[in-house]
Amino acid sequence: MAISLNEGYKEAQEKINAVKSYTNLKDEYDKIKREAGNSFEDAKENAAQALNSIQDKTKKYQKNLKNQFDHLLDINKITGGKGSNSIKYIKKLLIRTLRKIEPKIAEILMEECLSVVGCDQQQSYDAPNVPVPNGTVVYIKVSSIDLGRLLRKDPASDKGKPLYEKKPVVVQNYPFSMNKELYRLIQSDNSYYSDNGQLYLGRSGQPLFDIQYTETNDLGETGKFYKVTLPQRMTLGRLNNVSEFIADYYKTIKIVDFHTTLAWILEAMLGVISIKADVGINEVDEQSKFMAIIQRILGLCFDNRKTIEVSGVSKLSESDDTDESFFQLTDLELRKIEERVSNIRNRVTKFQTCGDIEVPVNADDIYKLLDDIMLIEDENKEIDAADRLTDNLSSSDNWNGLGLEGNIDLELNLDFVKNLTMGLAFSLISPKILLPLAVMLKAIGKSVMETIESFFDFARKFKSFIKNVISKIAGIFIKTLFNEIKRDIRNLIQNVIKDLVKESVNKYVIMILKLIQLLITIGQFIKDWRECKSVVDEILWLLKIAATGWGQLPLPLLFGSQLLDGFSETRAFIGAISELQKIGIPTGPMPDGGPNLAVLSMFSTMKAQAQEFAENSKVQIAIPPLTMTPAGITIPSAGVGKLI
Repeated sequence: MAISLNEGYKEAQEKINAVKSYTNLKDEYDKIKREAGNSFEDAKENAAQALNSIQDKTKKYQKNLKNQFDHLLDINKITGGKGSNSIKYIKKLLIRTLRKIEPKIAEILMEECLSVVGCDQQQSYDAPNVPVPNGTVVYIKVSSIDLGRLLRKDPASDKGKPLYEKKPVVVQNYPFSMNKELYRLIQSDNSYYSDNGQLYLGRSGQPLFDIQYTETNDLGETGKFYKVTLPQRMTLGRLNNVSEFIADYYKTIKIVDFHTTLAWILEAMLGVISIKADVGINEVDEQSKFMAIIQRILGLCFDNRKTIEVSGVSKLSESDDTDESFFQLTDLELRKIEERVSNIRNRVTKFQTCGDIEVPVNADDIYKLLDDIMLIEDENKEIDAADRLTDNLSSSDNWNGLGLEGNIDLELNLDFVKNLTMGLAFSLISPKILLPLAVMLKAIGKSVMETIESFFDFARKFKSFIKNVISKIAGIFIKTLFNEIKRDIRNLIQNVIKDLVKESVNKYVIMILKLIQLLITIGQFIKDWRECKSVVDEILWLLKIAATGWGQLPLPLLFGSQLLDGFSETRAFIGAISELQKIGIPTGPMPDGGPNLAVLSMFSTMKAQAQEFAENSKVQIAIPPLTMTPAGITIPSAGVGKLI
């Protein structure tokens, strides 16, 4: 097992580098043998680039610590083949995951909303048996559920369209466009019941509520409120059940609006929504603080252990967010927030690969791309269009002729992937998602949402809700990325295993190989994808297969040595590659693409040693006196054997 998370991921990358470089060098070695007599300079094929030469050109995160997802992205750079090594491939894989994630997100939201309300499955709220549309009335501040100021934007306007649902408001047509309806109610003096002749119904067909916009609450206070009337309802034999109310409501709406999530991803990357809406400095500042908190949550680990490392080079433990200090931002984070606010105010962004020069952000053009995606009905075409977003950005006319240096495509794709969870989190904390939570809290006598005015306020008030929703969403993407890495590792070490098998025709080795392949295929060790140690330990376990000896069973060491398979030039070469890389000696192809003869000569030496061992090795053994029964002891003697 890994000593610590960072050390574990470092060890995993070193092992993968060595194994991957071995496969590249072994290909070169076999090729040179086939082309004996020809000079290396005449070789026509280009050698695969050594993985240790890949430089990390990604932006630094707001936190100094890398989170679980960052570590896996780093490993993917090493494990991936010609297709999967590209961050673009991973981006499309995760976009496809995002497109299919809604059932799991609904399950997460339901679970966490019930936890916030603090109820069991039997808790109920008061609602009298009176004629419709009468019932128990609660007042909800609009600002307490509209944290992103969505309801100030017209759904038909250019700046509002990508942030609302695709479909128009159609009464009791599922999924119902509730955000659009909440905006419409603000423009109307009528209630939902008055306009439609019925209460808002749950998916069960049972009534949920009537709702109306008002500027005076039950206490006579002026402001912007929703007046929500709760009728008596009976479902599954239970009267006014809180959990059934929330579940019945969520089944009527679309939890994840794909295009809206894309818009929020671009907001996290470039500030697109803020630039388009020309929002104020305070709003951008509060939003940016919430982004910093999300980054901290993504750095949490949920390992089941009492002592979790909390040093400056380790991940934060899940228990570290239990007090207010979790929301006290560092000077570094505050400086980054100031920089983001300044960039948005000046309608620019910066790329590290361009030397941090300011690049203009044309929010109008980006919104047009989002509008085009909204018109697509076919799921696969929608995924393809989302995948092309970063390509369209990098080829924008606004960025041509600016003398941009570096791989902007790589940086854009990395930023997109790293902000997937961020964008999804923002899109989920929308009025239609928070409405049932606010209503049920008020219905059971809790006014905790009354003082909430921003994303940051919400995060501080509902720490566990935000922590669990965001970390569980991140866990879904981590699982997807991990499975891809595991597949690549399996393919990678199979080449090494084949070479090891060629060195021995022992049937016992072949049997072990088969068992290993089955174990890799099963891979059912991780129960919670937020457990950082579980993820890195399984990666190290997989990698150990490529470097371990076969048949090392738990017998006394001396007698167990008879089960070892002897010297292996393959394992020795992998070990040598790893040690060379640790001290910075290049092991990949030469700058002109030719083979690295110095390293390959080491392999030739090891193969010659293995051949010499096989032909001429000998061992002499001193045999001590052995106890005999019943006569006494034997005479000491010498023995000979074969070194293999």
